[in-house]
Amino acid sequence: MTVEGSSSDARDVRAPALASRHVVCFEESGDCTLERIAREAREGDAVLVFGPSAWVEALREFGLATGVAVDRRARVAGVWRFDERRAEQSHNVSTIAYGLQAWRIAGGAAVRAPFPSDLPNPPCWPEGRRARIRRELGLAPHERAVLVGCERPETVDLTFISRAVGMAIVGGAPLRLVVSPAMPRWQEVDAFLRTAAQCKGTIVDPRAERPWELLPALDGCILDRDGALERPDICRGWRLAESLPRTEMEAGDSVSAQPALWALACGLQTFVHASINLGLHALHPRVTRFDRNVAELARMM
Repeated sequence: MTVEGSSSDARDVRAPALASRHVVCFEESGDCTLERIAREAREGDAVLVFGPSAWVEALREFGLATGVAVDRRARVAGVWRFDERRAEQSHNVSTIAYGLQAWRIAGGAAVRAPFPSDLPNPPCWPEGRRARIRRELGLAPHERAVLVGCERPETVDLTFISRAVGMAIVGGAPLRLVVSPAMPRWQEVDAFLRTAAQCKGTIVDPRAERPWELLPALDGCILDRDGALERPDICRGWRLAESLPRTEMEAGDSVSAQPALWALACGLQTFVHASINLGLHALHPRVTRFDRNVAELARMM
């Protein structure tokens, strides 16, 4: 006999699953965020892309479920526009924005993207592949390679990081920086390290923007805040002047933590600027925070 209101009846009444609309903008995001969306979006979700058509292809490349619709928008008169009338109207849809710019485009109607409860799954690399990648990068066995994490490399100011690394090298640390070729002034940083620290210099590789392709062969990762706070002239990237960060908090919020999460997933020491939100992983034992004290960061490295 089934009693009215029993648990067996309750199991038959199920609330419809809440679908999500993922909003992402190329001015502040890159492959790390696209990979995350492809990993987390579920059947019935939708992705709203403010960026190039190549991003739609990248989402599929990263394994976006076939049941996830992708809607790409272009700029109108130089401005990104979010037309809610074109968006799906439903009480069962939540809008998630990946970054400050995406949140602003959505008119503040979206919620900021939550950090995943689990770290991404790092690739399984045999020792032979790790050794091969290190040879490709020109790394000696005793050298420690640190990736400068980035999603939008054109927003990264390498000045502070290079000073700390140069100081650490002079103090005896066998460090090498790995950077994206799209980072501003990396040539100047390379020249500085070669001259002042008498080291081999910087390793430049486009795979820096897809950290899972390099991190298993490296020894650490460093993630600084948005460089536009101090160098808007060179770290603006594709952003309009009015969308640049103006405070320490905004400079931290405008940086995706995804490269740091990949580094933690690979079991690497990860140096993260104090203003960057790591969500549930803020107290991870491999996280080392730094601020504006260059000598302190050099000692920690």
